[in-house]
Amino acid sequence: MHTPRKSSKTPWLRKQIALSLAMGALIVTVPDCVYAEDETVFQLDQVEVTANRIEQKVAQSPNDVTVVTGEQIQLKNATTVAEALNGVSGIIVESNGGSGGRTIPYILGSDRIVVLIDGKRVNLPQGVAGSNGGVDLSTMMLPGNVDRIEVVRGGGSALYGADAVGGVINIITKKSSGATQGTATVAAGNYGGRLYELSVGGQENKTHWFIGGHQDLNDGQRGNAHYEGKSANIRLDQDLRDGEALSFTYDYYSSYSGVPGSLQYLSLTDYQDILRHNWSMAYTRQHADGIRTLRYYDNEQVYSGDIGGDFRDQNKVRAFEYQDSARLNRDNLLTWGSEWRKDEVTSTGEGNTPHSGITRAVFIQDQISIGDHATWTVGLRHDDNSLYGTHWLPKLSFLYQGNAQTSYFANWGKVFRAPRFDDLYGNDGWGNTGNPNLRPETGWTAEVGVKSKLNAANEATLSVFKRTLKDAIRWQPEDPSDPWSSYHPQNIDQLTTTGFNLSLTSRLSEAITSDIGYTYLDSKDQSGAWIGDPHNSFHLGFNLRYAHFRQNITASYMDETGTGASKVGGYFTVNTSLNYDLDPQSSLFLTVNNLFDKKYEAYKNYPANRRTFLLGMKKRL
Repeated sequence: MHTPRKSSKTPWLRKQIALSLAMGALIVTVPDCVYAEDETVFQLDQVEVTANRIEQKVAQSPNDVTVVTGEQIQLKNATTVAEALNGVSGIIVESNGGSGGRTIPYILGSDRIVVLIDGKRVNLPQGVAGSNGGVDLSTMMLPGNVDRIEVVRGGGSALYGADAVGGVINIITKKSSGATQGTATVAAGNYGGRLYELSVGGQENKTHWFIGGHQDLNDGQRGNAHYEGKSANIRLDQDLRDGEALSFTYDYYSSYSGVPGSLQYLSLTDYQDILRHNWSMAYTRQHADGIRTLRYYDNEQVYSGDIGGDFRDQNKVRAFEYQDSARLNRDNLLTWGSEWRKDEVTSTGEGNTPHSGITRAVFIQDQISIGDHATWTVGLRHDDNSLYGTHWLPKLSFLYQGNAQTSYFANWGKVFRAPRFDDLYGNDGWGNTGNPNLRPETGWTAEVGVKSKLNAANEATLSVFKRTLKDAIRWQPEDPSDPWSSYHPQNIDQLTTTGFNLSLTSRLSEAITSDIGYTYLDSKDQSGAWIGDPHNSFHLGFNLRYAHFRQNITASYMDETGTGASKVGGYFTVNTSLNYDLDPQSSLFLTVNNLFDKKYEAYKNYPANRRTFLLGMKKRL
């Protein structure tokens, strides 16, 4: 019987289509390709506020900082924070499956990080299962008014307190201005993927307003992997006088998703629900030396469902924050602030007993200019927590501006991570219980580096770092010889990580820019054994703009991770996003993730998504 030739050509055809999409940005070399004047290419000229809690250019920061601009987010057609961070050097985002699956960010190999939205902490005090951190990016859709995302690598406890060991991510939204305008987006893709977005904002006299909504649905690539997520965001700003303003923000998120489980323990009935309400009120006054801020925020998230049994986790965070700056003289800029935060958790995984902790903190920082080329930054934070006691957290940074193109920086600071509520009070009903006598993890980080505009078309940043952490918490079996033994957390590890991070941004032509990033990590425990962080990771990105056509391509590689039975192999993936402007108000877009349809796992026995695409249209209203 004759075999149809179509079946043998299909893989070849798919490969050719994928190659064409990936190489599209490299084969167009037309002289009149130009970038829009407002499109950002280089990093060192970007303005950031996260590293030292004051506004400064990246080139002037004594830290390794990356700013993901709003233009870059739009070019990627990113709808989640995880997608926006794809391709940022030194950051790895690991997911245990498709949409709704646990998605954990790592900075320089550490998931002990702080995530902020407009400076407000969003870490969950209970923690996230399977992670040392308190952030799951699968629940964080991008609002339509995101201005930029700032990534600070290295310790930040001197300014942000507990958990800022690997670094800080700050998602910054923008204040609407001008005439009312909006954007509507509709898209569909494979595996039942559908996306609907609507946002509108504007200004009426001294009142600025924004409201946006987002819905994302798909059937998933495994049995019981369906997902439906919804979000809404509101921001209101009222200008007063003399640089004063009031602001209100509200963030709503809800999702329902099936939980297919691992390949070893499949489930066709498990599910999870997440419901989040976060809101804040703030008063700000902009003055010659900075911004005075007085803010209250209230975060609440309920995570419930049935995964081998009913569960319900409720996390509440309420906080007051104050910050101000003053220039003592020409050479001293003082920044100070305070924080009061109450964390509350009521969870079936903690015996349904309410637990809470209160943090009281003050910090002060002095930025000292030495002539026209050198700056010392000295900072100190005092944390007093009702659960884990008092910590003094100093930090010292130095920046030397060698010339207009090159700066050298160094920093050192103490860091710590507080035990999660699950570490302290966990009780799953099967004998696995927490340890209320745990000590916080403590240590220090150090970094030296250089930032340079190599020439008009290239800039680079290189940083070398070391991080030590003692009393690291690990859940250990009560009887290692018994495979059914119960587990309990203990302070047993001392972790040391050394490595370096390199990023290079280039304008290859008037039409094409590229960015390259490489990170090397050497992470060991107290016995000198490798703890499973990837030794090597790199990314290569290209951006193309030609007339009405724009494309982003991001290729990423990560070494093997994990140890023992949890080890997974390295993998290489390519994502691309294409945009075509039909007219000044309308555009078509196509986003393809895992372009070459690679089969891989970021977590053992949890297969990552194969190739997915989303084809849609955006319309300015």
